[in-house]
Amino acid sequence: MSPDDISGLQGHTYTAPNGQQYFQMGKNRIKITEHFPSVGKTFADLIEEMAIHKKAENIDKTT
Repeated sequence: MSPDDISGLQGHTYTAPNGQQYFQMGKNRIKITEHFPSVGKTFADLIEEMAIHKKAENIDKTT
């Protein structure tokens, strides 16, 4: 299957009665889970730190 063939495929997200969310496409179902603890850094904080680190890394390479 080429990348052009998958553009017409669509899945959907739903919430089970117990509150768990799933993504389903055809017969395939994926449980949606959060991979970060509820306490501590948020995903946005981690992305921001990565961007700052990469920017500093690029500045160091040019000097």
